[in-house]
Amino acid sequence: MYQNHVPALVWGQNIICFLAMSFIYWIVVTYKFDFFSGSKHKTIIVPIAMCLLILTFLNPGMEGVHRWISIGIIKLNIAMIVLPIIIIGLGQIVQTKGFGVGSVAAIGTVFVLFFQPDASQLTGFAIPMMILISSETKSKLLRLFIISVFSVCAILSWMHLDSLPPVNHVEGIVSMAADMGTLWLILGIISLAILPIPFLLFPPENAGLISRCIGVYYSIILVSTVPGNFPVPLMGYGLSPIIGYFIAMIWYIKSKHINQVYHLK
Repeated sequence: MYQNHVPALVWGQNIICFLAMSFIYWIVVTYKFDFFSGSKHKTIIVPIAMCLLILTFLNPGMEGVHRWISIGIIKLNIAMIVLPIIIIGLGQIVQTKGFGVGSVAAIGTVFVLFFQPDASQLTGFAIPMMILISSETKSKLLRLFIISVFSVCAILSWMHLDSLPPVNHVEGIVSMAADMGTLWLILGIISLAILPIPFLLFPPENAGLISRCIGVYYSIILVSTVPGNFPVPLMGYGLSPIIGYFIAMIWYIKSKHINQVYHLK
């Protein structure tokens, strides 16, 4: 961004957010706070995350697109923050035999993303949830219903993309890196490819399915950036992907720690 004359006020926000989330990560991991385990937390965290998604419709939006919640001068793409939370929360609910609640919440989330509209986040959420629900239910009817509804919504969302113009340092950041040289492009692609690897290849033993679903989510939203319609997470400008990824990593590390403690016992 600096090399392409993007103002420091813009790219500086990414650095500040990264440092702030690193500090929060250190506190949560060091002092063993855990917001993902326990029935009380599961009951509260998913509804709160879904409510934040719905609140985007109170924002005036841009050209009929409602993906953001404004906090002063800062606009947060709320789906990029809360979808990892919802996937983790619903994964835990579904795995404890809460198929009905989990399925209804998943369908509601898909519909909210469909009407925002956000094809990238919808697809990134829908496919992991198909995997989760299909893996945990023996009901062929429920499995077929979920796959059908989610697939239709995903296909329609890609057929009717929004008309918002892409921004170079948000959606076009990989092209900006490519313009600087092949080495920069290779480094950029590697840096993005690394993001889902922990979740996909080194999942916690006690939460392997959920971890891989988080990895699938990040893989899909990364691939979705190729047409240039959606933000490139972490590499491009945007605080929301940084916050969302750190939340997912906090859950990942906490799950790894729980597994280590289990083996020590």
